[in-house]
Amino acid sequence: MIEEIPHAAAEGPKIMVVCVGIGTFTGAIFLIVLLFVSGNIDDVISSSAGPLLQILIHATKSNAGAICLLMDGGLPASKFFAKVHTRLGLPLNALILTSVIVILFGLIFLGSTSAFNAIISASVVALDLSYAMPIAVNFIQGRNALPDRKWKLPRWFGWTADCISLSYISLTTVLFLFPPELAVTGSNMNYCIVAFAIIITISVFQWIVDGRKNFTGPRVNLVPESAMQPPTQS
Repeated sequence: MIEEIPHAAAEGPKIMVVCVGIGTFTGAIFLIVLLFVSGNIDDVISSSAGPLLQILIHATKSNAGAICLLMDGGLPASKFFAKVHTRLGLPLNALILTSVIVILFGLIFLGSTSAFNAIISASVVALDLSYAMPIAVNFIQGRNALPDRKWKLPRWFGWTADCISLSYISLTTVLFLFPPELAVTGSNMNYCIVAFAIIITISVFQWIVDGRKNFTGPRVNLVPESAMQPPTQS
């Protein structure tokens, strides 16, 4: 959606930073209220629905991300699912696809809480790794891989942010792969690693069969800033 913002190179990073600040403030209020009304913490931890954090992350998945990937030709039958409905003006096929996937995940929860929690944990791990990969590339290459841009952190601040981000992602990834309790048995083990391995296998297979042939990536049209300035009156 950042492609729809005027002057995205300057405004996009500002929006992301402001969103983090707003999320910290509102999240603190939400956690205070949540802890106030949580009741018996043992009942919350042992709930069959699984940790609340995983449920919230799953509930706030991005439909727009799937639509953009379809428009770039990154998924099977991309042309069909990326088609915009002529009367409604929205990608109806893609919305139906995401709705069906959500319903199927809900049915999995009815059959096996372990399988459902494994899928939710794997989605969190995959989300964290999607953030970690560009950060790691930028970190390894000495923060010199990106072209000159309007929003640029001071060198020391950028290094610090990269180190903290990669450390935090490494920690949370390991924690999400841990079993919930000792001693580990077949019924209480964390199957997140199995679900994540399946996701990686399907993704690699999809890339080899279709993605590497049809995926084009975001359409980038670089326009010099001088060309966007209004003409001067003579």
